[in-house]
Amino acid sequence: MNNLNPCTPETHEIQNPSKEEPEFKYSTYPTAEVDTHKEKLSVKGANQESNQGYAYLSSAVGGSVCELSFKDNARKQARYAKGGGTRGKIKGFSRVSRRNLLREFATINRATFRFFKGRLLFVTLTYPTDYPEDPEVYKKHLEAFGKRLEREYGALGAFWRMGIQRWGAWHFHLLLFVSPSCDSLKQIRHFMASSKYKICGEVGVGHLLKGAHVEEVRTWRKATSSVEKYMAKEEVFPEGVETGRIWGVWSKKLLPVKWETVKVSLEDAYRIRRVYRRLARRKSSGVVSRMTVFVRYENVLRLLGFMGYQVE
Repeated sequence: MNNLNPCTPETHEIQNPSKEEPEFKYSTYPTAEVDTHKEKLSVKGANQESNQGYAYLSSAVGGSVCELSFKDNARKQARYAKGGGTRGKIKGFSRVSRRNLLREFATINRATFRFFKGRLLFVTLTYPTDYPEDPEVYKKHLEAFGKRLEREYGALGAFWRMGIQRWGAWHFHLLLFVSPSCDSLKQIRHFMASSKYKICGEVGVGHLLKGAHVEEVRTWRKATSSVEKYMAKEEVFPEGVETGRIWGVWSKKLLPVKWETVKVSLEDAYRIRRVYRRLARRKSSGVVSRMTVFVRYENVLRLLGFMGYQVE
């Protein structure tokens, strides 16, 4: 049968899921279709476009996202390298943006992060009732906050998200990936609170005490829950306000992410697509050239093994 081919130029073999990490489960991530691309092609035309009878199944190793593509994988990688074209003005948190955030987070190799005994910190940066109105001012505060963290602790992988508070001020949620040798939680809280206070101009003692809330996240289930509840929260922003980007990733190269791709026959690709549609509770709707779903990497391996593919 077909062997696994990595998406990256380097050659890697898929490792079996660690048996020492049974608690790492995306129980709060239902298997759900998050991205579907369609083309007005006949079935025969789709077959001709799929590299002479093959499709590609790409999975984030140790993560919870998988993509089934009926296109040539080389062209797909080129498309990703070029990007999605000119971006318009961003005025809020769209469904597409929310989906992309969740998908980015789902690429993290949970077992690898746990193996290196990494720590997760969930940080919330808030503002007092006397707050600036321009979203770009908040962005500059966040940038300055990130630079202070880097000077103190070195480069950190992180997800950040900008939201809005009840009284109209903006605020930030951050999920930081830090090394086990980082300071104690008490020291980190003190440093972040004082940094936020100084960046905002020392506006009041109350802001010093409550401007930065830091919590250590001890399980991946809790991290997933925090991301879904706070960072991926659907919000209504003030009409007409250009927010710019409202979420992003710091030092992405530091995060444990690796993709593996399997070349599968069209017959098997159609079977996989049917399975994913059933799990996602989606009905068939025309010819699909690419389909992305939230599904655990371990379950992708089980499915491939059941279909007779040799996974090394």
